[in-house]
Amino acid sequence: MLIGLEGYEGKKVLVIGHTGFKGTWLSRVLVLSGARVFGLSLPPEPGTLKSKIENLGMEKETYLDINSRLDIENFFTENSFEGVFHFAAQSLVIKSYDLPVETFMTNVIGTANVLDSIIKHKAANWVIVATTDKVYKNIEQSKGYKENDSLGGKDPYSASKAGTEMVVMAWQNLSDVSKTGVRIVSVRAGNVIGGGDISENRLLPDLIKSFRLNTNGKIRNPNSIRPWQHVLDPLNGYLKLGKGLIQKKDLSNSYNFGPGKSSKLTVKQIADYAVRYWGDRAKVVIDSGEKFPPESKLLWLNSKLAKRDLGWSNFLEAKDAVRWVIEWEKLSISQSHIQALDNQILEFFGSKQ
Repeated sequence: MLIGLEGYEGKKVLVIGHTGFKGTWLSRVLVLSGARVFGLSLPPEPGTLKSKIENLGMEKETYLDINSRLDIENFFTENSFEGVFHFAAQSLVIKSYDLPVETFMTNVIGTANVLDSIIKHKAANWVIVATTDKVYKNIEQSKGYKENDSLGGKDPYSASKAGTEMVVMAWQNLSDVSKTGVRIVSVRAGNVIGGGDISENRLLPDLIKSFRLNTNGKIRNPNSIRPWQHVLDPLNGYLKLGKGLIQKKDLSNSYNFGPGKSSKLTVKQIADYAVRYWGDRAKVVIDSGEKFPPESKLLWLNSKLAKRDLGWSNFLEAKDAVRWVIEWEKLSISQSHIQALDNQILEFFGSKQ
């Protein structure tokens, strides 16, 4: 049993998007916490972390598309859960420029399909919907955004996730009006990094691919600052929130789970840490050739509400998060991928008999 996650034992929990990077990590943490874990997602894509792990220890996995309203309706007609973590999304900024309509369909309409069906059939006591730090109307301010700051988004991904937040607010109201008692909360994390992420045009995955091939890693926007954090830190926040919902505590409708101030590092600084921890003559160069869509230069979150209500705080600062990613990647070569997962989960949470 994982320390701090007492209360999940025997609870029936659904992870929507369990084949994604964050969903895979969360599913395994929940399994190790003693929960009965179910998954709902598209099949894992080749090369992803989930595709490399035959058995996460989940009770059942169902593969379907959240954009299919009929399929989602049928699923929640037949199944109910203590709680739901909704992670399914098109989660890449640059990909959203190529697939803007598809991004909105999945992130906005897909989420509406899920929430509407859950409320209609009272298929869960609570739902935690993961959005992003990019839901805020970014004015490049140095202080962190609070949960009640204005939402917005210039690129299709950010705008779609702000739309997801609007869906959450609407179905929070619908749940109240219908008196179903289904509690819905949105959670916003930073630039999450962790072992097994192979997403394209993301800093650490791109660097690690280059390092493995003994080629120079390329970085863009070297002076941009992002809220870098290891995947287990926001997941710990989501799980603390879920535990509070199981205990029926009076909680907010949304929470930020961002890193501490010493993690306020530039792209170049993060890349330099990656080079240091990888070793083996790894190098990075600034990519000034390939043109990418514009990105924000500064983005930060204020997480005081999560600390006050849930006792949550970030455990790994950015440089340590990078070290954990590099260590995981090297561990996954000498051990199995699930062993590498378990080693870091148990180190992060600790365990007790």
